[in-house]
Amino acid sequence: MSGWSDPSALAVFVIAVALLLAAGTSGALRLPPLNVHGPLTPAGIKVTAALGVLCLAVAGGVALWGGHDSPPQPTATPPLSSSVPQATSPSSAETPGSTAPTRSTGTPPSPGLTELAADRVSLGTSTGYDFDTGKTGFAGEGADIVVDSTGISAVSDTALALSGRTDTRPDGCPSELRLSRVPRSGTASGRSVCALTTSGNLAVFTFSDSRSSGEVVVDYVLWGNR
Repeated sequence: MSGWSDPSALAVFVIAVALLLAAGTSGALRLPPLNVHGPLTPAGIKVTAALGVLCLAVAGGVALWGGHDSPPQPTATPPLSSSVPQATSPSSAETPGSTAPTRSTGTPPSPGLTELAADRVSLGTSTGYDFDTGKTGFAGEGADIVVDSTGISAVSDTALALSGRTDTRPDGCPSELRLSRVPRSGTASGRSVCALTTSGNLAVFTFSDSRSSGEVVVDYVLWGNR
C-alpha cells in the first residue's frame, strides 16, 4: 500500500468521500430518471452507492498506479572517512637486514673473522693494553682495557662481554657487548672475555690474577676482517 503516500491520489479519495457524504445528507443528488418526482428512492440510493464504490475504485487505482510509477529514491552514499590508514612502504631503516652495526651498541665484527694476532701479556695495576697494536698504554692513548686493583675495565670506545666458551674462539661472543667491567677474581666457570677494540676488531682473552706479583696475566687472540 505504498501508493497511498501519493498526495494526488489521497486528494482524489478525500474529495470523492466528501461529495458522497454531502449528497447523501442534503438530498441534493438527483439522478434521472430515478428521482425526477421527489427524493431518492431505494433504487437511487443503490445508484449513489454504486457511484461511491466506483469513485473509491478509481481513487485506489490511481494511488496504486502512482506508487508503481514512482522511481525509487536514491540513497546517500556515506563519504569515505579520512581516517582510513594509508599503506606506506617501509623506509630503509625499517627494512629487514638493512641496519648496520654501530660502535655505540658494542657490536662485534661480522662472522668469518680472521686471526690477526695472539699473545700473552702481564699487566700491572693501572696498566692498559691496546690489542690492535699489541702495546701497553693508558686510557686516552688507544688502550682497549685497563687493569685496576679489583677488575679489568673497558676504556675509550670499547665494550666487554662474557663469552659462551672457555677458549679464545670468537664464535662464543654474543651479538652485542654491553659490559664495562669484569672482576679480577675471575669469570663464572672460567669463561673467556670478549672485547671490542678501538679499531673495531674483536679480542677474546682469558686471564689469571697472580697474587704474588700483583699482575694479571692475559692470554688473547685478536680477530677481525682483513
